[in-house]
Amino acid sequence: MDLNLQSLRHEIDRLDNSILQMLQKRLEVARLVVKFKREQHQNVNVPERELQILESLKGRERSLLSAEVIEEIYRTIFKESKRLQSEGKPLIAFQGEHGAFSEVAARKWNADLAPIPCQTVEEVFEGVKIGSYDYGIVPIENTVGGIVSQINAHLLASKLFIVGAVEMSVDHALLIVPGTDYRNLRKVYSQQAALTECKTFVDLMKLQPVAYYDTAGAAKMLAETWEDGAAAIASELAARYYNLEVLKTGIADARNTRTRFLILARNPQEDGGNRCSVTFTMPDRPGMLFSAMKMFAEAEINLTRVTSVPTDQGNYAFFIDFAADGTDERVAKILNEISCQAESYRYLGSYTEMNR
Repeated sequence: MDLNLQSLRHEIDRLDNSILQMLQKRLEVARLVVKFKREQHQNVNVPERELQILESLKGRERSLLSAEVIEEIYRTIFKESKRLQSEGKPLIAFQGEHGAFSEVAARKWNADLAPIPCQTVEEVFEGVKIGSYDYGIVPIENTVGGIVSQINAHLLASKLFIVGAVEMSVDHALLIVPGTDYRNLRKVYSQQAALTECKTFVDLMKLQPVAYYDTAGAAKMLAETWEDGAAAIASELAARYYNLEVLKTGIADARNTRTRFLILARNPQEDGGNRCSVTFTMPDRPGMLFSAMKMFAEAEINLTRVTSVPTDQGNYAFFIDFAADGTDERVAKILNEISCQAESYRYLGSYTEMNR
């Protein structure tokens, strides 16, 4: 790094962003600790633990930070942790880094939840299953990429319920380090699917596409490295998280690309909604699936999604979403008939789907 005023200020901005991300992560982990303590009926506030942390930090080697400043900083962190603990916001897990489109959808579904990032979809399902998180949110289908088949497989195995859904427009944006001249851009990082969806724009800008594990992860990496000539394709929320500039929005080839997300929980929603989902396997006889579909048609119930995944038994599990309340008598009659005909059957839930 060249030692001049501008570069030093840029380095301070980069470090401040990293400090904020670490503080955010620390508060999230502390919130999870509280959840585990409550489930195990342990004391939430342990002053001895705080003193142990302070003494350990103040005893470490350093050249600029005084013990008094360290204690002041961490007393403030402890105070904020306790405030969040008392607030008791339910936790909703999503795959990716903060700023992922799944987090955008989670906020649209319920802004009063605390979004917690997970590295994988498997962690989302497992975390909800064991009670680490109150909810999970996962993408199920996209107008460009189609059905996300792995989600159906996890739904089949997890025994979780669908308690909500959000269908929303996915607006890809080109993000840059503050002050970057767009004429100096040479490469762009993002998830492969996002790079494909924005291919025309990427080619027009003459950028080298570089696949990354996550759209928001690409934004985070760019904010941490300040790589010269690099940009990221991610959400505008990611730009706000990582102090990046939005050079241009709406850069996808297809206009109004939409993604549908499912909200998962350990228990079903009790008061119904405008959507219902079930999964089942049928005996390998001609016309069995058709007979199930015919019942919905005769009841004038609109099927909004019909898909299948192979099972370990060598047959197929069918997933059906339809526009009706699960407490409707017509629905109850049809589902009872399907459950009688099916080799296996599971009610996934009745819920409200939002279009944003």
